[in-house]
Amino acid sequence: MKMDSMLVPLEIHGAAAAMAPAVEEIARLGIGRADLLYVTNLRETAGDRGIQAHDREVMKAWKERIEACGVGEVTTEVVAGIPWIEILERAEAAPPSLVVMGSHGRSLIGRMLLGSETENVLHHAQVPLLVIRIAIMREGDPDSCMLTTGIFRRILYLTDFSEEAERCIPFIEWMGGARPERLVLLHVQDTRRLWTASQEEITAFYRKDEQRLADLKTRFTPLGIPQIITELVTGNAIDEILEGEDAFEPTLIVMGAKGRHGAVQALLGGVAEAVVHRARAHVLVVR
Repeated sequence: MKMDSMLVPLEIHGAAAAMAPAVEEIARLGIGRADLLYVTNLRETAGDRGIQAHDREVMKAWKERIEACGVGEVTTEVVAGIPWIEILERAEAAPPSLVVMGSHGRSLIGRMLLGSETENVLHHAQVPLLVIRIAIMREGDPDSCMLTTGIFRRILYLTDFSEEAERCIPFIEWMGGARPERLVLLHVQDTRRLWTASQEEITAFYRKDEQRLADLKTRFTPLGIPQIITELVTGNAIDEILEGEDAFEPTLIVMGAKGRHGAVQALLGGVAEAVVHRARAHVLVVR
């Protein structure tokens, strides 16, 4: 299985250059086309032709690296503008299968700082977004960083059996080509939704959800993943998901984005937003 395309916004002069191994890993898994985009702030470069020429050379090197991973069509584009707006415009004009962006990985009051561009794309994009964690090794040194590697090694799939969660399934089947060592299927029975239910109803809910998880495991079994675990827990959804991350140590969390579509912007569901900001693993948010 191949994804049709991915859009990869880059920070040529920033720490996100460390994303190269991640982008190559995704490319090797099977992507029909890769569109590499660098948005430069014209006010910062003052139209310096030397800087512009350097940027084009860097993008050419990226193109060659991705082509070497087996991607048949790789495009590069260097434009001036506001990065997140330029990214969204391209994602809207020709929706990719996947947008891949980096996060800075520093913690602040229990949240992960994604970076303003990734944050804005997360909140406004209508296409799947893969957030790559870039760990800062030395505080205050943006050039000293590393990628949390092995994106597809251990996958945690969060499902509430909704339509949004179902959209994650083709992505997991695609990831099977990376030969992950473990796949965990996690469903949380949120206690807030059980307050008015009788014991008989709660028992029926559990029985139904256990069967749904078993059916998912059966569906994923042909992928050849050595360990597929089903986990059904009760509690606060955010807390239980983060505890599940501690227990299973996934390299990637896969989840659907649930939310309201307002007149101006799309709002992520509270659980999805909390996971993206607080989890240590890479996170794929599927819309």
